[in-house]
Amino acid sequence: MVSRARTPSALAVGLLVLAAATTSAHAQHFDLLIRGGMVLDGSGSPAFAADIGIDGDEIVAIGRLAGATAERVIDAAGKYVVPGFIDMHSHADRVFASDNIEGRRAHNLVMQGITTSVFGPDGRNPVWPISAEMDAYRTPGVATNVVPMVGHGTVRGMVMGDDYERPATDEEIAEMAALVRGAMEDGAWGLGAGPEYRPGRFSTTEELIALAKEVAPYAGFYYSHQRSQSPLPLWQLPSMVDAQPLTGTEGMRETIEIGRAAGIRVVGTHIKAKGTDTWGHSQTDILMIEAARQDGVDVYLDQYPYETFGGGPVDVIPDWGYAPPGTDRSGGTDSPLWRDEDLMSRPKDNLRANLADPVAAAELERDTEYILRLQGGAGRHIVLAAPDFPEMVGRTLDEIAAEAGRTPFEQLVHFALESTSLPPGGIRFRPVAGHRFDIENYMRQEYTATSTDGFVSLQTRPGQHPRSYGAFVRKISHYVKEREAITLPFAIRSSTGLPAQIIGLRDRGYLREGNKADIVVFDYDELSAPATIMEPDLYPTGIEYVLTNGQFTVDGRRPTGALPGEVLDRRERDSAAKGVSE
Repeated sequence: MVSRARTPSALAVGLLVLAAATTSAHAQHFDLLIRGGMVLDGSGSPAFAADIGIDGDEIVAIGRLAGATAERVIDAAGKYVVPGFIDMHSHADRVFASDNIEGRRAHNLVMQGITTSVFGPDGRNPVWPISAEMDAYRTPGVATNVVPMVGHGTVRGMVMGDDYERPATDEEIAEMAALVRGAMEDGAWGLGAGPEYRPGRFSTTEELIALAKEVAPYAGFYYSHQRSQSPLPLWQLPSMVDAQPLTGTEGMRETIEIGRAAGIRVVGTHIKAKGTDTWGHSQTDILMIEAARQDGVDVYLDQYPYETFGGGPVDVIPDWGYAPPGTDRSGGTDSPLWRDEDLMSRPKDNLRANLADPVAAAELERDTEYILRLQGGAGRHIVLAAPDFPEMVGRTLDEIAAEAGRTPFEQLVHFALESTSLPPGGIRFRPVAGHRFDIENYMRQEYTATSTDGFVSLQTRPGQHPRSYGAFVRKISHYVKEREAITLPFAIRSSTGLPAQIIGLRDRGYLREGNKADIVVFDYDELSAPATIMEPDLYPTGIEYVLTNGQFTVDGRRPTGALPGEVLDRRERDSAAKGVSE
């Protein structure tokens, strides 16, 4: 007779583990016990019922802890218990590094469940060197954990100074590489870049690859505000394009090329298909990424879940229209020229002069119509501020223009010439440039993490982007509950386990014994993100508790003002990993 191997089933193993946890719990006493919640552990797996025991800053037990006691017990029955949310692209760094204590409390961030923030956004550092930046966060502390990154724009500016509107020499790249290497030695996690912005936009792909290779020995990663996520880079307009224009496709291709050449993880950050000319472009990005991942390139995305982009209100007529006729436009829309007070001191006179020149007028109308398309079209430009035309607030540009019998361009010119305040255009808009198809298409990909692209908000105004108050909660309340575009376990993974995997965090992002106690407890039925374009400073509802390193930053749906965040030092991760291997 052939004997059968007595291999326990997965169910049996699970029951044994659960029994062990239950038995051991009888004698256990914790600092904090979260009892009776439905746990989503950050892996994307379905929820399971369990208690969580916490001592200090660590999760020490997960299971049916029926006999356990604690200094404090939270009844999480009917609630979800998930890992703390990790913001893959945060602009909280400047306030966190400042003397503003209230800003360091970051109420608008913790109230949406954020426990860790990735800095170095768009290639910039608020303080240099990186060791000084890390020290700035530590005293007197910050509300969320911090992942410091080396800013490509920062090191490029240090090496090249004001002479950066050109490719770097080999010697300059070597100097930049030394700075990147030194920052990694000081504990940074990788390289952040913004090659759509100055000074990074004058860099070559070869420069970025050379610097990305410097983070490879440290298992670092690269994340980039890509050169373009629209028909043209933000700094370009049709009248300024002399050669084949750069597109969003080229921006994604460059990020993939950097990952392939440097052999590191790469992220196309706050990914979007911006403007009517690129709606549907998400599918092109996805096909490119899937082909690259099949070739072994670790490509990821992060995204904030809104159809409106950009930080605040915008104008539409380009700045060069308010400059004297013939002003050099070759530097792009971000040229320091447009900040010259003397040059821009007579905007109405200059606009009239440009409109009187048939060539300039045609170019100005073409550029303006392009900007309108880039920002979603005249029907998606919502008036936020119009001191001379208060009855226009809340209306769209196409509605106003049609009522007046004008084209959108003619209406913009009318506002600019007839206004006496809010120069130069006399009016500000909040554009809605994205399409639901692309938002959800990016979101459904297993390699897309969540971010805010937001900041610490202390004073808000209509038109400020609601992402700084609601990004993480909106992903669940709108795209899980209302749209059913993704599932709840998938959404939680995209905000916790996936970003931890991208960054390389070993003890956060998942609810596991031995991990740090970064935890969110929420009421799914009551979860909502009410912040809007016109009311951007409304806190989410349904977030009951937020713990960072075992301390409450939100307690009973109220921010505590605590500053328990830690500066996460990559050297500590590597040291711990080395200790385990030895």
